[in-house]
Amino acid sequence: MIDRLYELLGKMGYIHPLHPPFTHGPIGAVIVAFCFGLGMLLWRRQNFFQSAYYAVAIALVLLFPTVLAGIMDWQYYYSGAWIFPIQMKIALATLLLILLSITLIVGRIPNVHPSIMMLLLMLCLFNVLGLGYFGGQLVYEGRTPSVSEALLPGRHVFVSRCSGCHANGGNILYPNLPLRTAPQLASYEEFIAFVRNPKLPNGSIGPMPVFTQHDLSDQQARALYEYIINGLAKSTRSGNQYPSFQNE
Repeated sequence: MIDRLYELLGKMGYIHPLHPPFTHGPIGAVIVAFCFGLGMLLWRRQNFFQSAYYAVAIALVLLFPTVLAGIMDWQYYYSGAWIFPIQMKIALATLLLILLSITLIVGRIPNVHPSIMMLLLMLCLFNVLGLGYFGGQLVYEGRTPSVSEALLPGRHVFVSRCSGCHANGGNILYPNLPLRTAPQLASYEEFIAFVRNPKLPNGSIGPMPVFTQHDLSDQQARALYEYIINGLAKSTRSGNQYPSFQNE
């Protein structure tokens, strides 16, 4: 169902992830709340307190569609891979939900001290800064080199399916097992066999998801292989020899 939604959006001309545009809502509301909180401390005016409270309420409401869009992007672009930036974003998003809820509850207490509200607003601000940082890691560490037009279909598959874990042909989970020098690239047959049933060097099941025909067709897999060989791996390839994986 998620794939169909993204395919429909692609036909309409929208080819980007859904999550980033939504993030401006809760992040912006938290920043606004923090600014009003500063005004509350400096001028001790009730209207600043109320404005900060309403901004927190808006941030809480906007957090839900933002998280939903993030989960959808995670499933579509990263195939649900449990990578560290994703883990941190899920943890911080959960913490932000708790902090925003506590702030709204505390804000209803009569004569609550402004410093308590300010502390909560500061924690919310640091939280969204952390979310932005790990979101930036996913975006900027997922950059891929430009290639000829013939390799663009494979590059598109790589960006949408692989770049989260294999930024620039590396491996953020196992740095000593970079994609660009993987022995499974020695032939397309070895490559497609690994993609359909990925295993770690010791034979155990790792974090890489299984790409079935539904997830990745043979045509897409062939285009992806050509892109990796002639785009990512070309600069480090020496003849047809690839260094072997080190055992975990």
